[in-house]
Amino acid sequence: MTQQRTVLFVCPHGAGKSRMAAAWFNGLRLPGWTASSAGVQPQAEVSTHAARLLTGTPVRALLDEAAPRPLTAVPAPELLVAIDCADRFTADVRWTLERQSFDEQMCTEIRDRVHDLAATLTPPS
Repeated sequence: MTQQRTVLFVCPHGAGKSRMAAAWFNGLRLPGWTASSAGVQPQAEVSTHAARLLTGTPVRALLDEAAPRPLTAVPAPELLVAIDCADRFTADVRWTLERQSFDEQMCTEIRDRVHDLAATLTPPS
């Protein structure tokens, strides 16, 4: 049986950017990989922007709509990707998005970055 590896996407509130990134990643269905999301200071609920921007995409159904969780809620991810986060914790990859407003361009940028990241990952042995 292949071991499942986790990519943890983290954004300041764990409610929008990291949620979209995890949905795009999980939509790729990479063998042996899954994605989750967290926040540095989790918001009480998922951002309405995440659902709005993913509506009509093939990954809308993969959007995790559970309450945002803290970094510690996902133990030992294989890869930690910080999105627009201050350097308060160790991350394997840091993204600073060009777009800071929740619009289609931001969603496309996140999708493209997820695709680029996924292309660098190898299947677990």
